[in-house]
Amino acid sequence: MATYDVIVIGGGPAGAACALSLMLHHKKSVLLLERGDFTQQRIGEQVSHSTFDFLEYLEIPRSEFGEGCFVPNYGKESYWGSDIQSNHHSLFTTQGATYQLDRALFDETLLMTMVERGGTVIPRCKQMDISQQDATWQVEVVHPDEGALQFQSEYLIDASGRQSKIGKALGLERTVSDQLVGIGTFIEHPNQGFEQLQRIESCEYGWWYMAGLSRDLAVVTCFTDMDVMKEMQLNRKEQWNQCLAATKALSSHLQGSVSTQSKLWVKQAHSQYYVSDFPNKFLAIGDSVVSFDPVSSMGIGFAMSSACHGVHALMGDDPDAVKHYQNDTLRIFDEYLNIKQGIYQKEQRWPNHPFWQRRNGHVHQPQRSRASA
Repeated sequence: MATYDVIVIGGGPAGAACALSLMLHHKKSVLLLERGDFTQQRIGEQVSHSTFDFLEYLEIPRSEFGEGCFVPNYGKESYWGSDIQSNHHSLFTTQGATYQLDRALFDETLLMTMVERGGTVIPRCKQMDISQQDATWQVEVVHPDEGALQFQSEYLIDASGRQSKIGKALGLERTVSDQLVGIGTFIEHPNQGFEQLQRIESCEYGWWYMAGLSRDLAVVTCFTDMDVMKEMQLNRKEQWNQCLAATKALSSHLQGSVSTQSKLWVKQAHSQYYVSDFPNKFLAIGDSVVSFDPVSSMGIGFAMSSACHGVHALMGDDPDAVKHYQNDTLRIFDEYLNIKQGIYQKEQRWPNHPFWQRRNGHVHQPQRSRASA
């Protein structure tokens, strides 16, 4: 059985940043296990200049990511609360310089840097079984080529994302505060390129999002609640296309574009957080510990931040450091919920629709089940 100091589950920005921090600042041997094969197209994201602070902490020069990874972003055009267009860097705050991220290039550079520094990455790991025996974590996976593989480590870190099943398997309690889903596809245009601009338009049943990921590729997503999606059959391409064509702003920018996929994808986008204390020598980071509504644009930034701060807490001498880390994530979630409510309350045109009624009501505050930080 192969033994490592730390096993990290999940190969996104949170998992990769976590592994790099462990290797660089704590001299740990790290195994990173990923369910996918890294070929799936990942949605890019607008990130702030603070991302470079974390890359500096990980000692990765910006030049390592190559030309085109960080493209200056011209902000967002939104139709939110009225039919009048507004322009801004973010729905939340003006963050100064922002960049459209090439997710494939960004994720690949982080992982390749980890491997070059001596880390181990194994993709396509299925049927994961995790247990803790005598203060040692045991992880068994099934690989399509290698069959059953077994590993053990002193520490285990969950970076497997919003749909993580690890916490449930370990008996941890998670609270979900809404049922938001995103239904979308990637598009291309045969005759013109896409602007590095994000467009958002609210509607009676939720809101639409469009962003150029590169000159040749863009993403279009409808965000609504699961029950609304089922009632309106928005997961069916014909119905989805009809609703998109009815948008007032986005539809005019999509004429002549075509989907690159035969089927729409449906992804969970709900807000959630852990209320249980973590087991000994365990940590959850990124979307695994706290998930945000995509309207916040907090995904990548929080992934990097929680990875670096979480590792520092887990490897520190303070026995309460992980509890403090968990309480910090709850504090961030508190602040996020209040800001999110303020954003949604700016839209008052459809007060009787369930989607907007749910978001214009009382903000649910996390129930802290451990000592305050």
